Amino acid sequence: MRKLKIGVSIMLILVMVFSLSACGGASQETTPAETSGQSGETQAPESTEPVGEQMSSKDALIVAIDREPASLDPSGNSVAMKRMMENSIYDTLLKFDENLTPIPCVAESWEQLDELTWQFNIRQGIKFHNGDELKASDVVFSFKRLADIATGQTNVAMFDLDALEAPDDYTVIIKTLEPYAFLEAQLCNQGMNIVSEKVVTAAGEAYGREPIGSGPFKFVSWTAGDNIVIERNDDYWGDKSILKTITFRIITESASRTIDLESGGVDMNLALSTNDAERIDQNEATQLFKNTTTNIRYLAFNTQQEIFKDKRVRQAISHATDVDIIREVVYTNEYSAPAITPVAPGLPGRNENLPLYEYDIEKAKQLLAEAGYPDGIEVEFMYLANSSNNMLAEMLIDMWKDAGITLILKPTESATLTSALNNGEHQLCSAGTSFALIDPGDGLYRFFHTDNMNSSTSRSKLSNPEIDALLDQIIVTTDAEARNKMVEEVQVLIHEEAPFVYLAHPMGLIGADSKIRGFKTLVTSMFDFEYVYFVE
Repeated sequence: MRKLKIGVSIMLILVMVFSLSACGGASQETTPAETSGQSGETQAPESTEPVGEQMSSKDALIVAIDREPASLDPSGNSVAMKRMMENSIYDTLLKFDENLTPIPCVAESWEQLDELTWQFNIRQGIKFHNGDELKASDVVFSFKRLADIATGQTNVAMFDLDALEAPDDYTVIIKTLEPYAFLEAQLCNQGMNIVSEKVVTAAGEAYGREPIGSGPFKFVSWTAGDNIVIERNDDYWGDKSILKTITFRIITESASRTIDLESGGVDMNLALSTNDAERIDQNEATQLFKNTTTNIRYLAFNTQQEIFKDKRVRQAISHATDVDIIREVVYTNEYSAPAITPVAPGLPGRNENLPLYEYDIEKAKQLLAEAGYPDGIEVEFMYLANSSNNMLAEMLIDMWKDAGITLILKPTESATLTSALNNGEHQLCSAGTSFALIDPGDGLYRFFHTDNMNSSTSRSKLSNPEIDALLDQIIVTTDAEARNKMVEEVQVLIHEEAPFVYLAHPMGLIGADSKIRGFKTLVTSMFDFEYVYFVE
């Protein structure tokens, strides 16, 4: 069985690059390099009760999240918090282990039959939450429907959907259009979660508000603007959760999330502000989890909007932005790394030799004049309304005014923002994206290929034939060394186009009650809650 070699070496490098010393005794920095990978079934921790501590009878977890998803349909957008919740409700054909190696999940085994063809053998007896058995036909349905939904098309772009078939109830045959370097990793992606053909067909457009999967937790309720509740699936085919229920509370203000954690209103804060990290770390009643990620925070220019079609305007704004000050104030030097490319430090193929867009107001003015705007420009800035982005917006107003750039602020709530960005209604936006499959080649393809312009991964809507041609080569090149050289090359072309202003590579920061055990951070941020529990 051939495995995609993207795991251990990447993780070890990421750990070394981002490793930070603990600020206080309660801090926990869990990295995948500290845990052993599994070559087969996912296993529970060796001990469910640490020495000297007694497990509590408390089995209800309350988690604070920073936004409300538009739906919990896997075919929808790829916002990280949405994907994390879907990770508990659904199953994928394969899944990543802690070293990011694809291992069995719904498919108990698989093999590559030829250069383009793969066979996946489905585990028998898996039940959807409504009691129906998951069959190979549900897998085929789940993948084919993505082609008809703009936000899902990226996930099956390399699939020959006409040849996708279920010859029997427990076998799926997948063919790709060309040799595809990331097929196994792609099948671990939450965008490829398996849904019930019967349930989705019956529910129609309403499906995303009452999802039914086959995962370790079942959907219970959704109170708009307030919370989403899931409960343990006692019929789950894999390890059963220790927790009985998880309530995801929607709290958009970072200060409120921190206060609720400190007061006991929530047990975990999955979107802890960098400004509150040290405070949570030093509080005896709470603990801080830090984890490396592939996340990049950036400003994205919608290159299809008239004002940003000329790359000189994008380059001008890049020169008008003091990213060092922004990183220090908004993301902090301690909890983030500098960003010069979308590719995070330590990932193979990252180009370390790109020329920086130095903070230079006069250069910004010059470029704007050359582009036909000697008197400056007015730009609409659409962003999620929260304290960090509000701070960022005020800093940009102050920085850009001297270059003749007037910023019109459009703070927006999550669901409306996601829809607007997917539809390309923005001029400029603030966003954060990670590489779902970890490999930079796949990530850059999703960010910048013309075919993905209308997907939820492309915020710049960039379309450049030269970049497209190189990205097309990257995703079919199975030789990792050759692929990484092309990844370096394409970053040069992307950098010249200036579709983003790179702000920072932030760490993942999670605050939790000091009595929580069994929680492990992951580079993918697709956290498993099955093994989480409380101690007395």
